[in-house]
Amino acid sequence: MIILLTIVHVIVCLFLVIVVLLQSGKAADLAGAFGGMGSQTAFGPRGAATVLSKATTIAAGLFMVTSLSLSVLYTRAGGGSVGSSVLDSAPAATQTQPKSAPATPAPASAPAQPETKGPIKMEIQTEDGKTVSTQEIPLPQKTDTKAPATAPAAPKK
Repeated sequence: MIILLTIVHVIVCLFLVIVVLLQSGKAADLAGAFGGMGSQTAFGPRGAATVLSKATTIAAGLFMVTSLSLSVLYTRAGGGSVGSSVLDSAPAATQTQPKSAPATPAPASAPAQPETKGPIKMEIQTEDGKTVSTQEIPLPQKTDTKAPATAPAAPKK
């Protein structure tokens, strides 16, 4: 039954395509070629239905009926159940658990530095604790970054 209905459906589809392509458009006269509507208006008088327009209506109705019939028959035949998915019938893939990254300790916060007035003394030591070199680093002087209240006067010429 499904095969017979599929063959009828394909024939109706081809017939519908041919009938629609054979019809002429609304503005197929000479005025329509240049953008004018000619004697045809949007709400103007409608001519008698042609054989092609009747055939289009019948073919469209048959197309809808065969489409719905095929979908119902295919579902009942077990070709697909309601709510099923292609992924349901796919073979189960082996899922591996992602390797968890080793826990890294949180970075220790820098110890609070005491406010110093003089230069900073830096010592370089070896792993044994022996001092290799010592260096003093001067602190930058604080400067007042405020802009002057008034701009300097331009020199006179």
